[in-house]
Amino acid sequence: MAALRMLRPPASASVLLTWNADSVTDLRRIRAGILRFLAEQTAGPTDDTTAEQMGLVATELTANALRHGLPPVVVRVLSDDACYFLEVSDHAVRDLPSPADAGPGIRAGGRGLPICLAMAEQVCWYVTATTKHVWASFPRPRP
Repeated sequence: MAALRMLRPPASASVLLTWNADSVTDLRRIRAGILRFLAEQTAGPTDDTTAEQMGLVATELTANALRHGLPPVVVRVLSDDACYFLEVSDHAVRDLPSPADAGPGIRAGGRGLPICLAMAEQVCWYVTATTKHVWASFPRPRP
């Protein structure tokens, strides 16, 4: 599987939601918050696919940051006119995100980034002097 692209989300994206994650017990709260927020953003009956995909990707990226990164772990939902962006950051700037190769020999727990790559339009990352950010984009549902 190919490496993730090093790229920042668009500068036009604004922050909508933020959580701090200290342990895996926070995963449910973050996922529920994303589902609730996106349900409130959509008027009338909708396809919940984007919300479900974002919730799953949030769980996977946050679990990876908690397992492989350095605290604090911060989860943010951003948006511009076309997309939602889910961004998870930690302080392990030297540990680059790398998807495991898919296949029957993959170790348990190594499927997070491949799942994210399958669910999101794109999954990318970037670093600052002190923080590593991994983000995924999702199209905004059209009314």
